[in-house]
Amino acid sequence: MKKLVCLILLLTACKPADDNLINGYIEGEYVYVTPVASGILDEINVVKGQQVNVEDKLFAVDKGIWQANLQKAENDVEAANQQQIAAEAVLINTEKEYNRAKSLVKNKTVSEADYDAKLANFENAKAKVAELKALMAKAEQNLLQVKRQYEQNIAASKVSGVVNDVYFRLGEFVADGNPVISVLPLENVKIRFFVNEKTLPQIKYNQQVFVNCDGCAEELKAKVSYISPSAEYTPPVIYSNESRDKLVFMIEATFNNPADTLPVGLPISVRIK
Repeated sequence: MKKLVCLILLLTACKPADDNLINGYIEGEYVYVTPVASGILDEINVVKGQQVNVEDKLFAVDKGIWQANLQKAENDVEAANQQQIAAEAVLINTEKEYNRAKSLVKNKTVSEADYDAKLANFENAKAKVAELKALMAKAEQNLLQVKRQYEQNIAASKVSGVVNDVYFRLGEFVADGNPVISVLPLENVKIRFFVNEKTLPQIKYNQQVFVNCDGCAEELKAKVSYISPSAEYTPPVIYSNESRDKLVFMIEATFNNPADTLPVGLPISVRIK
């Protein structure tokens, strides 16, 4: 709040002589990237001010641990697969022996005891294959889960924009829900200004406004994207002989051309028709 009051004071002190101009400033709505689970930050792939695109890797938490878990899960799948292949080979042999015994027992070439033994071996082999198939399915399911967790712990950007800040350093513990990096997408940069109740009726949603700043070569075009539905009391500290309105309404606008984006916090002047 103190920061906002100081900014409004600055804007009021620098009010242009042209009454058609309204003071404002550039605001940004940041995207905060957090890990899905607590852990040690062991990889940071970006720095402040860097441009990132969708799916760019930003940072990783406990990457070494999850790499080891992933390797173990892959080994478990391979081991289960080898066991299943061996069991299926045994099943094929026991089935052949059972079928041979079944044909021979009819003419008494093999004894009933031998036939029963071949049948038992065949049934046991079938049960072993079914057991190992279930084990294989479980190992594959675990591998998918570990892969998902591994990928989640490597945070990727969901937006394109500029890295505003990096809040942790390598080796630090990051609690679940704490942002590690903030990204500012161009489309989240807005012009923010306040108008009194007399000026409010002149402003409509999607209305074109013109933005200027110290050092701007020309006015930049923007469109009103938000009109506050409720009034805010102007802090008494900014009362002046020129402005004694007690209520103001916040207005936001976005640049027509994202390339016109100005730095967050920059004081600007807005002209409305």
